[in-house]
Amino acid sequence: MTTDEIIKALSSFAPDGRSNDDNISYFYELMEALKHNADKDKAIEPIFRLIEKHPHLDYGSPGPLAHTLESFHEFYHEPLFASLDRRPTPLTVWMLNRLTNADQNYLEHKTLVEKMHALLQHPELDALTRSAVEDFVDFQDHPGEE
Repeated sequence: MTTDEIIKALSSFAPDGRSNDDNISYFYELMEALKHNADKDKAIEPIFRLIEKHPHLDYGSPGPLAHTLESFHEFYHEPLFASLDRRPTPLTVWMLNRLTNADQNYLEHKTLVEKMHALLQHPELDALTRSAVEDFVDFQDHPGEE
Protein backbone atom coordinates (compact mmCIF):
# COMPACT_ATOMS: atom_id res chain seq x y z
CA MET A 1 0.00 0.00 0.00
CA THR A 2 1.27 3.46 -0.80
CA THR A 3 1.37 6.17 1.83
CA ASP A 4 -1.31 8.06 -0.07
CA GLU A 5 -3.57 4.99 0.00
CA ILE A 6 -2.99 4.64 3.74
CA ILE A 7 -3.76 8.34 4.28
CA LYS A 8 -6.97 7.91 2.30
CA ALA A 9 -7.93 4.90 4.44
CA LEU A 10 -7.23 6.86 7.64
CA SER A 11 -9.15 9.91 6.41
CA SER A 12 -12.21 7.88 5.42
CA PHE A 13 -12.22 5.58 8.46
CA ALA A 14 -15.53 5.15 10.27
CA PRO A 15 -15.94 2.67 13.15
CA ASP A 16 -19.26 1.38 11.72
CA GLY A 17 -19.96 -1.01 14.57
CA ARG A 18 -16.64 -2.85 14.34
CA SER A 19 -15.32 -4.38 17.55
CA ASN A 20 -12.38 -2.74 19.30
CA ASP A 21 -10.23 -5.71 18.32
CA ASP A 22 -11.25 -5.32 14.66
CA ASN A 23 -10.35 -1.62 14.72
CA ILE A 24 -7.00 -2.27 16.36
CA SER A 25 -6.20 -5.07 13.90
CA TYR A 26 -7.15 -2.79 11.00
CA PHE A 27 -4.80 -0.06 12.26
CA TYR A 28 -2.00 -2.59 12.82
CA GLU A 29 -2.34 -3.68 9.19
CA LEU A 30 -2.22 -0.08 7.95
CA MET A 31 0.73 0.87 10.15
CA GLU A 32 2.63 -2.29 9.19
CA ALA A 33 2.23 -1.33 5.53
CA LEU A 34 3.18 2.28 6.27
CA LYS A 35 6.49 1.46 7.94
CA HIS A 36 7.88 0.12 4.68
CA ASN A 37 7.23 3.37 2.76
CA ALA A 38 9.99 5.92 2.25
CA ASP A 39 7.49 8.80 2.51
CA LYS A 40 5.77 7.46 5.65
CA ASP A 41 6.21 10.77 7.49
CA LYS A 42 3.44 12.21 5.29
CA ALA A 43 1.01 10.18 7.43
CA ILE A 44 1.84 11.88 10.76
CA GLU A 45 -0.77 14.63 10.41
CA PRO A 46 -3.53 12.33 9.08
CA ILE A 47 -2.97 9.93 12.00
CA PHE A 48 -3.44 12.78 14.47
CA ARG A 49 -6.53 13.99 12.58
CA LEU A 50 -8.03 10.49 12.83
CA ILE A 51 -7.44 10.41 16.60
CA GLU A 52 -9.07 13.84 16.93
CA LYS A 53 -12.05 12.78 14.81
CA HIS A 54 -12.66 9.68 16.96
CA PRO A 55 -11.24 10.70 20.35
CA HIS A 56 -12.74 7.87 22.38
CA LEU A 57 -12.12 4.98 20.04
CA ASP A 58 -10.01 2.21 21.54
CA TYR A 59 -6.72 2.40 19.62
CA GLY A 60 -4.99 -0.14 21.85
CA SER A 61 -2.71 0.48 24.76
CA PRO A 62 -0.85 2.30 23.40
CA GLY A 63 -1.65 0.65 20.09
CA PRO A 64 -0.39 0.82 16.54
CA LEU A 65 -1.06 4.51 15.94
CA ALA A 66 0.86 5.69 19.02
CA HIS A 67 3.70 3.26 18.33
CA THR A 68 3.94 4.47 14.76
CA LEU A 69 3.86 8.14 15.73
CA GLU A 70 6.49 7.65 18.41
CA SER A 71 8.70 5.84 15.90
CA PHE A 72 9.12 9.20 14.19
CA HIS A 73 10.99 10.34 17.33
CA GLU A 74 11.41 14.13 17.38
CA PHE A 75 9.48 14.58 14.12
CA TYR A 76 6.14 13.91 15.79
CA HIS A 77 6.51 16.45 18.63
CA GLU A 78 5.29 19.53 16.76
CA PRO A 79 2.35 17.67 15.14
CA LEU A 80 1.46 16.30 18.60
CA PHE A 81 1.43 19.81 20.05
CA ALA A 82 -0.68 21.06 17.13
CA SER A 83 -3.13 18.21 17.67
CA LEU A 84 -3.37 19.01 21.38
CA ASP A 85 -4.03 22.65 20.48
CA ARG A 86 -6.85 21.63 18.14
CA ARG A 87 -8.51 18.91 20.23
CA PRO A 88 -6.91 17.04 23.10
CA THR A 89 -7.87 13.38 23.33
CA PRO A 90 -7.07 10.70 25.91
CA LEU A 91 -4.49 9.17 23.54
CA THR A 92 -2.74 12.43 22.64
CA VAL A 93 -2.67 13.49 26.30
CA TRP A 94 -1.19 10.09 27.14
CA MET A 95 1.46 10.66 24.45
CA LEU A 96 2.28 14.07 25.95
CA ASN A 97 2.72 12.43 29.34
CA ARG A 98 5.07 9.82 27.85
CA LEU A 99 7.05 12.59 26.21
CA THR A 100 7.16 14.45 29.55
CA ASN A 101 8.55 11.32 31.22
CA ALA A 102 11.32 10.92 28.62
CA ASP A 103 14.88 11.83 29.41
CA GLN A 104 15.33 15.56 28.84
CA ASN A 105 16.63 18.64 30.54
CA TYR A 106 14.80 20.50 33.28
CA LEU A 107 13.52 23.33 31.06
CA GLU A 108 12.09 20.92 28.46
CA HIS A 109 10.36 18.94 31.19
CA LYS A 110 9.01 22.11 32.82
CA THR A 111 7.67 23.36 29.46
CA LEU A 112 5.86 20.06 28.81
CA VAL A 113 4.33 20.03 32.30
CA GLU A 114 3.15 23.62 31.77
CA LYS A 115 1.58 22.55 28.46
CA MET A 116 -0.23 19.76 30.28
CA HIS A 117 -1.54 22.22 32.89
CA ALA A 118 -2.71 24.58 30.12
CA LEU A 119 -4.76 21.78 28.55
CA LEU A 120 -7.14 22.00 31.52
CA GLN A 121 -8.34 25.33 30.06
CA HIS A 122 -8.85 23.97 26.53
CA PRO A 123 -12.38 24.73 25.21
CA GLU A 124 -12.65 21.32 23.45
CA LEU A 125 -11.78 19.32 26.57
CA ASP A 126 -14.45 16.67 27.21
CA ALA A 127 -14.97 14.97 30.58
CA LEU A 128 -13.03 11.80 29.76
CA THR A 129 -10.04 13.72 28.41
CA ARG A 130 -10.19 16.18 31.34
CA SER A 131 -9.95 13.25 33.73
CA ALA A 132 -6.89 11.92 31.88
CA VAL A 133 -5.23 15.36 31.94
CA GLU A 134 -5.95 15.75 35.66
CA ASP A 135 -4.44 12.32 36.39
CA PHE A 136 -1.30 13.13 34.40
CA VAL A 137 -0.97 16.61 35.93
CA ASP A 138 -1.23 15.06 39.39
CA PHE A 139 1.38 12.46 38.44
CA GLN A 140 3.77 15.12 37.08
CA ASP A 141 3.22 17.47 40.05
CA HIS A 142 3.75 14.70 42.62
CA PRO A 143 6.25 12.23 41.14
CA GLY A 144 6.87 9.10 43.16
CA GLU A 145 3.70 9.47 45.22
CA GLU A 146 1.09 6.73 45.00
